[in-house]
Amino acid sequence: MTLRNEVLDRRILSLSEVDDVHGRDIFEGIFVAGAPGSGKTANVGAQIARSFLKTPGMSGLVLTAKSSDTPQWLNYAKETGRIRDTIVFSEKSGYQFDPIAYEWGRPGRGAGDVENIIDFFTTLVSLGKKDTAHGHDPFWERGNEQLMRNVIKLLDLSGETISIVSIDRCIKSLPTHPGEYEEEAWQKESFCAHLIASIRARKETLTPDQWSDLDFATQFIFKKWPAFDERPRSSLEMTWSGMADKFLFSPLNRIFCGSVCSIKPEMTTLDSKIIIVDFPLLEYGFETAKLIQAIVKLTFQRAWLRRDLAASGNPIFLWQDEFQYFVTRRDNFFQQTCRGSRVAVVCLTQNILNLAEELGEDQPGSKTKSFLANLGTKYFLQQNCPDTCLFASDQIGKEYRYIAGYNAGGDERHSHAGVSGSNQLAHIIEPVEFTRLLKPDSNNPYAEAIVYQSGKIFNATKTEREPAGRNYLRVLFSRET
Repeated sequence: MTLRNEVLDRRILSLSEVDDVHGRDIFEGIFVAGAPGSGKTANVGAQIARSFLKTPGMSGLVLTAKSSDTPQWLNYAKETGRIRDTIVFSEKSGYQFDPIAYEWGRPGRGAGDVENIIDFFTTLVSLGKKDTAHGHDPFWERGNEQLMRNVIKLLDLSGETISIVSIDRCIKSLPTHPGEYEEEAWQKESFCAHLIASIRARKETLTPDQWSDLDFATQFIFKKWPAFDERPRSSLEMTWSGMADKFLFSPLNRIFCGSVCSIKPEMTTLDSKIIIVDFPLLEYGFETAKLIQAIVKLTFQRAWLRRDLAASGNPIFLWQDEFQYFVTRRDNFFQQTCRGSRVAVVCLTQNILNLAEELGEDQPGSKTKSFLANLGTKYFLQQNCPDTCLFASDQIGKEYRYIAGYNAGGDERHSHAGVSGSNQLAHIIEPVEFTRLLKPDSNNPYAEAIVYQSGKIFNATKTEREPAGRNYLRVLFSRET
């Protein structure tokens, strides 16, 4: 058996005596939905997590929403003998991770590419912003990209370290009215002016392409940017500052802007490490912690998609409990392509309305459903959300069923009654069934889940009466190890 097939065919988790989850299944993505108290994390999540850690060589990145997440994962690591492979990345851990320094200096094609950095920042500044009815507003999106492109190119040409701090410093020193770039005060005090002067001072070393880049950058900085109306210009600057200001002060400045990467994606691809991003949302403030975890997540996702499987083919997981807090505009693309990189994405949330809201939809629409369609294995636990119940029923599907009917009528002298029937298309599992699933409590350690796997018929459902079997399976998950 080849290494590739060994990874894909490896048994990860058992759902019944005759039904297993294999590597090829988890790489298609996992979705777990259940109401609070349904056993989403403590039962189903715990069993999946332990099975991952027991899998030889499996590494991963764990995002944290609650303060209890890190201790919980450390317990999993101890139980499965993986504590030495586990790294806690926190404010006090001593680890540092500068995503821009990593992306700029990494090996391989695309390193040092301005457009990669712009795409990274565009995703970050979009966090928390809801789409309009027609998608992202092109003016603000293109305006932000143009601003970052010219500033980053200027920093690159000057040889200045490219970081959140240096980009912010340059943006804040741009001329704010036409002709200011010619004023002595601006030329003396502006960081942007000093960058341009340092580039021109070594003009003999510039290539024709660099001269061209400098010309376009200075045209934008000297002419176009100051000519913007003050209100949209201030909005563009504030869009950047709203994301960047958090990283100008300690401890985030020290951890994420020091040009040091003691945490790297290669720790998962080459060393089989489990990295816990211990900046929980409920302790560090929602927006700040969300931004921190998005920075790490996006950088690792990019690295995973680039990796050479011949050099490092170990399975990897991305764990996102309370997934609605961690979703980005790049997740759907990543999910469409990560199977080939052997990455198992695990998304746990209460209901699909959580995702719809974060994706800018009033009701679950094309964005929500498109993403969920790319997650091959779904665990549906007890549910209070009608939209999620209906989604689960639709996922399993419908079948033709004989529906009987009774009618009666008549008058004072005559009465009649009859029975009729028709073949109608109905849900295989009615939505109401998901509201009745078993929940764990102080006396009962089990959570009942209805499991769906893309394209699979479960062996445990095959009987003499129904030899074709079913595409769903009821499974009891215990919270006990």
